[in-house]
Amino acid sequence: MAEKINFTQERIRNLPTPKIGRVDYYDIKVPKLTCRVSSTGVKSFVVLKWTGKTMQRVTLGRFPDLTVNDAQKLAQTALTDLSQGINPTAEKRAEKAKRLMLSELMEKYIDQKGLKLSTGTAADYRKKLGEGFPDWLNKPVNKISREMVAKRHKDLPGNSTSRDNKMRVLRLLMNSALALKIITENPCDVLKKSELDLWSKPTRKSRIIPADSLKDWYEAVLQLTNSKAKTYLLLLLYTGLRANEALHLEWKNVDFKNDTVTVMDTKNHSNFTTYIPKQLKPYLRNLQELTGDNIFVFPGDNADGVMAIPRWPLDQVTLKTGVEFSSHDLRRTFATIAEASLLPETIIKKLLNHITDNNVTGGYIRTEANTLKQAVDRIAGFIQDRATPDGENVINLKTATK
Repeated sequence: MAEKINFTQERIRNLPTPKIGRVDYYDIKVPKLTCRVSSTGVKSFVVLKWTGKTMQRVTLGRFPDLTVNDAQKLAQTALTDLSQGINPTAEKRAEKAKRLMLSELMEKYIDQKGLKLSTGTAADYRKKLGEGFPDWLNKPVNKISREMVAKRHKDLPGNSTSRDNKMRVLRLLMNSALALKIITENPCDVLKKSELDLWSKPTRKSRIIPADSLKDWYEAVLQLTNSKAKTYLLLLLYTGLRANEALHLEWKNVDFKNDTVTVMDTKNHSNFTTYIPKQLKPYLRNLQELTGDNIFVFPGDNADGVMAIPRWPLDQVTLKTGVEFSSHDLRRTFATIAEASLLPETIIKKLLNHITDNNVTGGYIRTEANTLKQAVDRIAGFIQDRATPDGENVINLKTATK
């Protein structure tokens, strides 16, 4: 329990410095005035008031810059404000937030992301913000309205994808401002309201990664710093697994000796085994070093213990390439590439774990394992040729030969 003492200049000056942490001392004259002494030797005057639910704190200043007499006067003023529902600290924070410019918010966001955001991605965000909103860079964030966003979306040059990509950068910054309580609503939400619905509308049921965008998309995925997200996307592309099947994949069902992965209790209530092509194997090997101690290949914080679909990395790839896609689009891309590789429909169905014995002919065909492995390798070779048209091997990992 904090010690109560009579605050004087000499008494505060002589308070001992704790070896670790900090020690609080309460003033007898102004009971809620506290002198907080840290292990660094810093002595700060703070007002602490318990509301019954939360502790309100107002930092007044440091000793000896702030004298005891001045601290006591400021404490009494702060307590009066708090009793009237005014929090001086919150007021200062709100006042500072009013002055935060859009360009400052961008730098604040990049700084908070730290290593999670690559240099290239940060540069791309700055570029898109500068191209789409040059006249807003020095505008206070809380002055950007829904009407301004709707008008700017309409006035931006370029196609719908280009406009949306710039708007997505603004949206993520505004979500950051919302989390920091700088604004009370995201003005970009106006773009998804039913009466406007200004976002472009891709046809989700047939969307794939276009062949002429596969190289850019592939390179953007390889540049992701999130190893789990990177391997997850590559796994979907190279195997055509359903998103949920991939997320719940367990390490005990990954067989590097035979280059197989087995998904248990799939959508059609069976276990399904497919093959790991050599292009994918090193990424799974490297991920094993990171998550191999866990049951799941892609562990996470969800109730069922697996990673959620990595929305942010997907958005990063989209922002870099302009290619809108979802996890299930990669399954369609896999199937489309399988067809382009001249594989028969029965093989494609087998690779997608679709039911093949619902017709007479399908009931007679029993595809051998080696046939499926060759099919997976052909698809992977097709991807590799399109992702690296010069025949360059993009895989340069120490585990590539394991």
